[in-house]
Amino acid sequence: MMCFFCRPLKFMMLLLTLSLMPGIVNAADILRMGVLPVVDTLPLWVGLAEKMFEQQGITLKMIPFESALERDASLQAGNLDGYFGDVLNTILLIRSGQKIKMITTAYHTHPDFRMFGIAVSPESGIKTRDELQGKSIGISRATVIEYLLDRMLIQSKLKTNSVQRQDIKKIPIRLQMLLSNQIPAALLPEPLLTLAESKGAVIILDDRSLNTAETVLAVDMKWASADNSRISRFLAAYQKAVTRINQNPDDFKDILVKHTRFPMPVKDQYRIPVFPNVSLPSAADIADVQDWMVETGVTDSRLDYRQIVHQP
Repeated sequence: MMCFFCRPLKFMMLLLTLSLMPGIVNAADILRMGVLPVVDTLPLWVGLAEKMFEQQGITLKMIPFESALERDASLQAGNLDGYFGDVLNTILLIRSGQKIKMITTAYHTHPDFRMFGIAVSPESGIKTRDELQGKSIGISRATVIEYLLDRMLIQSKLKTNSVQRQDIKKIPIRLQMLLSNQIPAALLPEPLLTLAESKGAVIILDDRSLNTAETVLAVDMKWASADNSRISRFLAAYQKAVTRINQNPDDFKDILVKHTRFPMPVKDQYRIPVFPNVSLPSAADIADVQDWMVETGVTDSRLDYRQIVHQP
């Protein structure tokens, strides 16, 4: 006969066992992550599809936005716990009072893969980087796009004031104007660079040699402080996704196409880039961005590195 008093004990032992299983402990941990439809977010989508975050007890809710403006407004309204964005914009949000900190680099420039570049129109007549001087380039002013423009020019030993800057915020319009020869050049992200190239544009400069962090993931410190293991568990899942993608990138192209503004005509020729292992942007990367922000008047001072990144 089963002992009547043993039943509660067995039930408590079962609860204890379940609580120690990955994916069960803190299973109610919800992370609302605001993202844009861009290549850099692929590890998040892969981790979600492959239940890597779930295995770490994180319920990841991906919330897509069509523009950085919409994403930032949602963050400021308290509707997001996490955030994907570029380094410069993240610093601006922290300066505005948002209690977020960077927890890892999402994309770092790679010598074999371009993420941003300057394309010139088929009828521009521009053949070399020196011929960019005096020409108008479509960009988005006071953003990471303009920061990258200046860094590419300096890397190529061109003066930053040697080109004209045409402010065209919306990337699809920038691409359209380039291909219709309404502007001679434009700074674009991948995979639109590959699309422009397939239609006759020439890529004069790109970011492969810049050696810097470009995009990051950040989380709200209130969300992080509710459980000190949340960030480490999230990053463990994220690293697993990065490793899987880097080992077999073509396996995940369909996920990329599904969740980004991906131009189907270049699906087969586009190469998924190498994603960096979990790591914070370096102090030098952050300093360089902040130096540019002060030099160009985007901000009037610099934040301390520890105010920007989360250091366990």
